[in-house]
Amino acid sequence: MLRGLYTATTAMLAQSRKMDVVTNNLTNVETTGFKADTMTTRSFKDMLISRIYDPSVYQYRQVGPLNLGIHVDQVFTEFEQGAFEETRRSTDLALAGEGFFVVNWVPSGLTEDEEYEFEPEERYTRAGNFAIDGEGYLVTPNGYYVQGQSGEPILIGTSEFVVDGDGAVRVGEEVIDYIRVVRFEDPTVLRKQGDMLYSIYGATDEFGDFEPAAEPEDIIGDIRQGFVEASNVDIAREMVRMMETYRSYEINQRVINMFDESLRISVNDIAKF
Repeated sequence: MLRGLYTATTAMLAQSRKMDVVTNNLTNVETTGFKADTMTTRSFKDMLISRIYDPSVYQYRQVGPLNLGIHVDQVFTEFEQGAFEETRRSTDLALAGEGFFVVNWVPSGLTEDEEYEFEPEERYTRAGNFAIDGEGYLVTPNGYYVQGQSGEPILIGTSEFVVDGDGAVRVGEEVIDYIRVVRFEDPTVLRKQGDMLYSIYGATDEFGDFEPAAEPEDIIGDIRQGFVEASNVDIAREMVRMMETYRSYEINQRVINMFDESLRISVNDIAKF
């Protein structure tokens, strides 16, 4: 009976986590460049139940397998392209295909000396709702510099500029730089970091040095100026997932209440006899 309580509890915990994922998708349905997440679950390894030390059984006998519930397997991101929305702003860029814009990321909370010594790390984004900062650089809404093919931030200096489909940034007739676009053979190595940025999932080696799971490949991006990529969240699908998750959670809650009532009867009523 207690095993049944544990099994139903694991299901409730998994469905609660799934509801968090669905809610986050619905919350970001209007977020530029957002990619929906999907959570999968997996059952725990089955246990083989056997009858031993039973006087009625003369030899070891297998009863059958027993499963102890489910747990979260993984949360993966769906990188399907969202629809393009026209804004007619020169700083808004949409990227067709499977590429990512590259951003020079610096963590927040650093002192001026620390910022000077910190070597910016690469982060990747599909959100092209950029802006020109006070110094004339092309930046994300959070102030991170958009990287050019030169490896340096793109200094434009004016809002009167043109971005060609291949990423060439032109001010008048002069090409300032090319917007760097990369792709990943396996995009599942990317992990959401916040601020619509992705980092490469990796690990540290025995010396404590970070080893990325993959290296990006530079490509020529198909860039549309004056457009942004909308979220790829399917509202109808997410609402169906929400109802399914809620019903599953409710059913397992009823199972727990049933076991709880059975234990109450066993302790308070049957024990009297």
